[in-house]
Amino acid sequence: MTFFRSLFLFLLTFFVLSSALDMSIISYDEKHADLGTTNHRTDDEVNGLDESWIVKHGKNYNAIGEKEKRFEIFKDNLRFIDEQNAETRPYKLGLNRFSDLTNDEYCAVFVGGRFDKKTRLLKNPKSERYAFKSGEELPESVDWRQKGAVAPVKD
Repeated sequence: MTFFRSLFLFLLTFFVLSSALDMSIISYDEKHADLGTTNHRTDDEVNGLDESWIVKHGKNYNAIGEKEKRFEIFKDNLRFIDEQNAETRPYKLGLNRFSDLTNDEYCAVFVGGRFDKKTRLLKNPKSERYAFKSGEELPESVDWRQKGAVAPVKD
């Protein structure tokens, strides 16, 4: 019984995830995929896409000039999507909830931020966990087979 339950949950999860992946590009207009850039889209089309995207994803821009800034980023991302989809690739890109973010903004929020290269180089990359400390007594040898860390030779 648990096998069938597990199988059912696995298939249900697979179906939901594959549907979600497919739905991520549902608002993308396929007829513009072959055009290459948003230059072939009218300003009204791009504005309409932006407005419907804002409604779909529940975005609110409260700061002065924020909506215009986000629209320019959205337009750049849409141009990138059109250019990528114009090429023959095994995948298609589409609009999602991150379409009003720059790459730097996305990385700062969702990837863990940008790292300062100078700070990274100054940090000690080696761990002190296994370093010898004076005063420690180490054994002459260690048989890792006895400690269960190594499996016997199989073939």
